[in-house]
Amino acid sequence: MTKLQAVINHKCPRCRQGNIYPNSMFSLNYAKMNETCSHCGLKYEIEPGFFWAAMYVSYVLMVAELVNAGILAFYFFGEKDQWWIIGTTISPVIVLFTFNFRYARTLLLHFLSPIQYNKEL
Repeated sequence: MTKLQAVINHKCPRCRQGNIYPNSMFSLNYAKMNETCSHCGLKYEIEPGFFWAAMYVSYVLMVAELVNAGILAFYFFGEKDQWWIIGTTISPVIVLFTFNFRYARTLLLHFLSPIQYNKEL
């Protein structure tokens, strides 16, 4: 499994086989995260408060969504329909909050942590 496939499927950054999350992104327990990898035993929270840094990753995702939605809103509505522009710009962030939450943590583990892939596991 490639690194991109592991990120998309929320797999462990060390073995790329164990699931990071036990539930679906669309369940009520979308935020529940496994403490360790079921395959290699890696503890996901490297240090206390490690996932606070995921807020910055989530911020980058939200800014990208807001900018793209704002550009599309101006393109379709012009400058006259301000409330439509505001609603269209904010709605992707509201709709994609579980996506942002989970992918922020997954991207943090795969790209911004010292965990290295070990193909022998």
